[in-house]
Amino acid sequence: MAMTVGAPVLGAQATGTVEGKVTVGGSGEALQGASVGVVGLQVGGITRADGTYRFSLRAGTYELRVRMLGYAGKTASVTVTAGGKVTSNFTLEKSTTQLEAVAVTGSRGGERTLVKSPVPVDVINTADLKATGRVETAQMLQAAAPSFNFPRPAVADGPDHVRPATLRGLAPDQTLVLINGKRRYTSALINNNGTVGRGTAAVDINAIPASMIDRIEILRDGAAAQYGSDAIAGVINIILKGASAGGASVQTGQFNTNVEGLGKFNDGTNTTATADQGFSWGNGSYFHAGVEWRNRAMTNRTFNDPRQQYPNGDPREATARRRTHWSGDAATADLVGMFNAAQVVNDKLQLYGFGSFGVRDGRSTGFFRRPIQTTQVVSKLYPDGFLPNIESNIGDIAIGGGAKGTAKGWDWDLSQVYGANSFQFIISNSNNASMGLASPTVFDAGTLGFGQALTNFDVTRQFDLNGKPLRVSSGAEFRWENYSIQAGEEASYINGRVPVLDATGNPVRNAAGNTTIALVGSQVFPGFSPADALDQSRTAAAAYIDLETDLTSKWLVGTAARVENFSDFGGKATGKVTTRFSPTDKFAIRGAAATGFRAPSLQQSYFTSTATTFVNGLPVDIKTLPVASREARLLGARDLKPENSVNLSAGITLQPTKNLTITSDYYNIKISDRIVLSENFIGAGIVNFFTQNGFTGIGGGRYFTNAINTETNGLDVVVNYGIDLKNNGVIKLTGGYNQNQTRVTEVVVNTPAQLGNLSEVLFGRAERGRIEVGQPRNNLVMNGSYEKGDFTFTLRGQRFGAVTGRQATAAAGARQVPDLQLSPKFITDVSASYKLFKRTQVTMGADNVFDVYPDRITDLGDVATGYSGQGTFGVYRFSGLSPFGFNGRFLYLRMGYSL
Repeated sequence: MAMTVGAPVLGAQATGTVEGKVTVGGSGEALQGASVGVVGLQVGGITRADGTYRFSLRAGTYELRVRMLGYAGKTASVTVTAGGKVTSNFTLEKSTTQLEAVAVTGSRGGERTLVKSPVPVDVINTADLKATGRVETAQMLQAAAPSFNFPRPAVADGPDHVRPATLRGLAPDQTLVLINGKRRYTSALINNNGTVGRGTAAVDINAIPASMIDRIEILRDGAAAQYGSDAIAGVINIILKGASAGGASVQTGQFNTNVEGLGKFNDGTNTTATADQGFSWGNGSYFHAGVEWRNRAMTNRTFNDPRQQYPNGDPREATARRRTHWSGDAATADLVGMFNAAQVVNDKLQLYGFGSFGVRDGRSTGFFRRPIQTTQVVSKLYPDGFLPNIESNIGDIAIGGGAKGTAKGWDWDLSQVYGANSFQFIISNSNNASMGLASPTVFDAGTLGFGQALTNFDVTRQFDLNGKPLRVSSGAEFRWENYSIQAGEEASYINGRVPVLDATGNPVRNAAGNTTIALVGSQVFPGFSPADALDQSRTAAAAYIDLETDLTSKWLVGTAARVENFSDFGGKATGKVTTRFSPTDKFAIRGAAATGFRAPSLQQSYFTSTATTFVNGLPVDIKTLPVASREARLLGARDLKPENSVNLSAGITLQPTKNLTITSDYYNIKISDRIVLSENFIGAGIVNFFTQNGFTGIGGGRYFTNAINTETNGLDVVVNYGIDLKNNGVIKLTGGYNQNQTRVTEVVVNTPAQLGNLSEVLFGRAERGRIEVGQPRNNLVMNGSYEKGDFTFTLRGQRFGAVTGRQATAAAGARQVPDLQLSPKFITDVSASYKLFKRTQVTMGADNVFDVYPDRITDLGDVATGYSGQGTFGVYRFSGLSPFGFNGRFLYLRMGYSL
């Protein structure tokens, strides 16, 4: 129960008292936890156990607004006299839809209901997030928002631990994430392997505990002119719980599945425990804090490896263990927490603060190193080969605070926020083959770090312009960013210069009689060397102005302009115009046009590492080269510049009846100078090229480049419908549909001559495929719930459209691997909840109840010819491109208690 104490007097007899009671329509039951606020001021309160509220206000006339999740909100006008008392009671009816949901994202002129917003906004509340058995915030979002995609990469190094998410089919780093309206920092990790979002560093949404979220507002429109760099695809604003009651919950579940050819599995046990509590006092002051613990066990959906495991003549080959690889969910253990607080000093000033912490330990694996692979395996350490582990130690910390209020007719907000993320790589069950028997089996491979400090000052005021309201917002932002790489321990990267040894301990020699040299560095992920270590910072300053007015009672127009200047590449100006015309209360047309940009991240500018990448089943050490390095310049790299975008949208909103709303919005997004990670430049020609220019020991290279222009066309449709059955309960139906297509319209940076001469390609077929067809072209979400008394039944369906995994162009004379086609799939979730007592709720459910899997990889390769196929000789039968993963049915039980 949220705790409330008496309100202080704000200036003795200059104030009066507002009090009242909030009850439920029909039953007259007291409604605890409802928020009662004063529109335009920093004061208010929440209702006690008996439904009452009370706070002080200076003399004057005000508009009160009362809200409660699951109920239709109401407003009322009150007049307060000095020393007087005014009573305002409210009766709230249960809401059958989210018609009363409001959003603050997308318009700085104040909060609006969703159908009255000039741009498309989704509001996903805490009940929506908990409607399935999913425990990660990003998975919950995917289940509720059709324009949000969260693929499940596996055997992808760091992205197994920090999985990237996308909005409207664009890249993970082209969506801006806010916490309470303030920019969130990105992960230190950059995705540099072959998954959706390759070459991006995005916000780790799963570091934000779902139990502390009041609602998530998704602005599906370009908004760089309003919020700054990165807001090309849109904005995700996560609003934390404030003056509301808390709760505690425990959920446990596991996958219960039958995989043809593998058998039945009960694995991937998932256990989550949460607790949060809110305290409130005075005229709207509060403190809300929560903690969440998640523990996820690994899943594995790999098949037997048909290849030769041991050297010729070794009798162990006949009894060799064949199921040696791993592909599925990584094992993770998370402890995350957040707080959100506000202290109302008076009706014109509020102090606030929020913060978070998080630690995550993860474990995934790479490819199995077979005993026959003597260049990678120290035989006497691992006589039967080894499956190397990538273990992560991820840390998150954020703290922010500020003050907001009113002065001389202006609403103002001044804030300071700092956040940082670190990602440490621990490589275990591995070896540095070049060290021989002196090699450790566990390595500290180094740590990535990213930090951000943000200062914001915003003001808003409404003027009267010839009888029409003109809402003016303006502000400034200063941002400092830092990116670092700490070297790993020496054994993780050192060349021990020990030759490859056979089972008897003798050096292995090639046909020419030369000693074969073992691979250098900890296997699966060579550590960052001192040469890779760096510490780079930059600053960015911005200023904006936002104007909005109602030209008539039916026609709204708005415009925004923003200028940002970065210390590393210079300035950028963006603009936006919006409009909404509503000829009737039941129908409106809306649209927007905007320019936007995304600054190259520090990770893209400076990341460097040496990684073992498998090409056609063989390991090759590839070096990611900073664009300013001499090695990258030799390969044709240029300084990075911002991505630029033009975003057009047009839509309609319909509210034909009280319980039905329909929104439909078309969008077109053109992006120029889009940053991608180049292809891997490998082979004898590249090695010789580097050697001739004074660089030895580099087996291949790649770098970031502004290589392409793209165009995305899409359509979003959202339907809300509710049926009030009176004494027989309430039915709530929601549906969402997203259709989008991205295509590369131009490759603006051609393959440099020095690479073309080596038969290399700067931007290849596989990466083009990940951008154009690597995500579902369409996504349909349908939710239905029935509530009566203490019982709730929920049925949810989601159809994921087709996905294609294009394969890289084969080398001359080699067999071309065919593309992987994943057909559309329909996933069904079902759950039932019942309140055993007034505060205790038990939920049982099944996600993917019909145990649906993505299409299998069918090209299994040919061991005799060395052709690996789509899934490494059939070891991997499911693709990480699957938007719903490949774990099968998930059964869960959850118990929650309202505090």
